[in-house]
Amino acid sequence: MSGSRIAGLLGRLWFRALEREGPVPPPGPCLFLLNHPNGLLDPLAAAALLDRRAGWVAKATLWKILPLRPFLAAFRAIPFTRPKDGGATRESILQGFRQVHEVLGQGGSVALFPEGVSHSGADLAPLKTGAARMALTSPVPVTLVPAGLIYGDRASFRHSVLLRLGEPVAWADLAEQGAAPAVVAELTARIRRALQALSLHDPEVRCLALAQDLAWLLAEAPGSRVDLEALRRRVRALLPALAALDGADLDALEARVRSVQAWLAEKGLRPDQVGHPYAGEEIRRWLPGAALRLGASLLLLPLSLLYWPSYALVGWLAGRFTEEGDQVATLKLLGGLLLHPLWAGLLMVLASWRWGWPGALVPPVALLVATLGRPVLDQAQDDFQAVRGFLRRRDPAVPALLEARRQLLEAFPQLQRS
Repeated sequence: MSGSRIAGLLGRLWFRALEREGPVPPPGPCLFLLNHPNGLLDPLAAAALLDRRAGWVAKATLWKILPLRPFLAAFRAIPFTRPKDGGATRESILQGFRQVHEVLGQGGSVALFPEGVSHSGADLAPLKTGAARMALTSPVPVTLVPAGLIYGDRASFRHSVLLRLGEPVAWADLAEQGAAPAVVAELTARIRRALQALSLHDPEVRCLALAQDLAWLLAEAPGSRVDLEALRRRVRALLPALAALDGADLDALEARVRSVQAWLAEKGLRPDQVGHPYAGEEIRRWLPGAALRLGASLLLLPLSLLYWPSYALVGWLAGRFTEEGDQVATLKLLGGLLLHPLWAGLLMVLASWRWGWPGALVPPVALLVATLGRPVLDQAQDDFQAVRGFLRRRDPAVPALLEARRQLLEAFPQLQRS
């Protein structure tokens, strides 16, 4: 099975929503250049959303992890030995370049992360020069396609992801100048600017955090289904306005935002539920589907509970093995792929011992049905959340929050959905 098909299957399993925005990349050899905020989930999400098969540049140390080797082969991964990992030589680096150029020379495309490392920092990490040197030394003309990855909640199962493609990086004026250090530095700087505009990275860390909080407070849907492209546009538009505020104004705005966030957490509400009218006609349309989903979820829940121990163990192990926000989802995904089948095998042995071979069929069938029925459980969770919003619709604080929202929209027109 090809890497794109594997990515599609795993992507639909892990993510509730996979979105792609931006122009269609031109035909011919391309270098896809992405930010790297979420470990192995980044190539998984990007491969599931790209419209073409691409080879992936990967650090050579990944080949030491035996369970990853089949995936690396399926993704046509190209190993690069990084100096920070030890063992890098001029010949090993050149060999990686040769493999990339071979793919490009055959009309193929290659994807890579110019930061060279996954991280949870607010700003982009310093970009390595490899992407620029690959382009400048390519034996064939190559298009540089920047792409930003944005997550609804990068560590959570069944959340959303956006791949935001940008216009190709302009570098025709540099193509004939070779890979001189100054040329490489200039092209690397252009790549960085392109990636920053497509992602939620910025050097103004305080303003970025506040812009994201404001954008989420004005979101029209839950994080698992939010329009991440609209959120990205709002954040990018807000940054200059927030950077222009003085310290006292920033302090006051942050205090207001924290107050609203605390109220929402206390009430268990999403921002989009505050002030929602819950019209009678809307409720009448919603009730039949909600009743069906509730009935289906009651059937699916016992099957899902069979795998609650392995699910809880995966989450516990992920929390114990790393405190890095960009690695949690990777550990959960790999841990789930390993532990859920092992748990199913243990349940099969116990069921076979107790009820014979027919009983041994129950655990794998339960795992399959629970996996296929996960979208129904997702929707049932939304239904319960809708009930909570309906019950809180007359909370005394709602009018004040709606007035605060109106004032925010007046003060920052950039928050309006475009």
